[in-house]
Amino acid sequence: MPLTIGGQAVYEGVMLRSHRFMALAVRTFKGEIVVHSEPLPQRSSFWRLPLLRGVLALYDALALGLRAMRLALQMALPEEEQKVAEPSAFAGQAFLGLVLALGLFIALPHWLAARSALPDKWQVSLLEGLARLGIFTAFLWFVGRSEEAQRLFAYHGAEHKAVHAFERAADLTVEGLKPFPPEHPRCGTAFVLFVLLVKVVLFAFLPVGGWQGVAIRIALLPVVAGVSFELLRLGALHAWWHWLSLPGLWLQKLTTREPDEKQLEVALAALNELLRLEGVSAYR
Repeated sequence: MPLTIGGQAVYEGVMLRSHRFMALAVRTFKGEIVVHSEPLPQRSSFWRLPLLRGVLALYDALALGLRAMRLALQMALPEEEQKVAEPSAFAGQAFLGLVLALGLFIALPHWLAARSALPDKWQVSLLEGLARLGIFTAFLWFVGRSEEAQRLFAYHGAEHKAVHAFERAADLTVEGLKPFPPEHPRCGTAFVLFVLLVKVVLFAFLPVGGWQGVAIRIALLPVVAGVSFELLRLGALHAWWHWLSLPGLWLQKLTTREPDEKQLEVALAALNELLRLEGVSAYR
């Protein structure tokens, strides 16, 4: 089976993963690049079935992504500043972030749409979807104004360039990564956009208003994730359906930046470690 690589940006670094391993490279406060890697749990082929693999992808994006971010903080920060990465403190921050996301991107758009005077359920669902997309886009734009987010988005671009270079059999050097775009069709940002769009159609058949409506929408997130993941794969892997990837690539203009050479070096360190673990370190 061809090696498929994904990942994400973390604090001062890049996490890349295959089906079997995770590799994390971070630039420390001393300016050095440190690397951490570990095997990933192997699941049965049952979880590779269409729709189910989308649910697993959503879980991995949350669980592995949060773990990688906590490890990156531990690796990058001096010892006296590592309290933010302690399991209890980090778990509290992650929980608050999850509550904020559910409230901001599910409860608030539903509440706004339920109080509209639109007569048709499809119109209400469309309004809810547009409100959710608008809030999400405004959130990305606002958060992206900070210097910390700008650096994270640059590492996001470095991660994508590393994946592009591997997929296109380019030279795995800083110069080899530079020509590739910082956007990638299999990005998590594109996945989230598909989730928002699928909700517009699916939620048109659900009751509107009250806490029951919010609860049903949260409960159906695995279904939405499954459908969204299949659309994401379709657009990324099949030329006839490439147009499905275009909105996600456009949205990534808000979540990626052109990385500098030092950030590309970090992404290359993560990629080389992952290829070593997969037994293809001599790929180039």
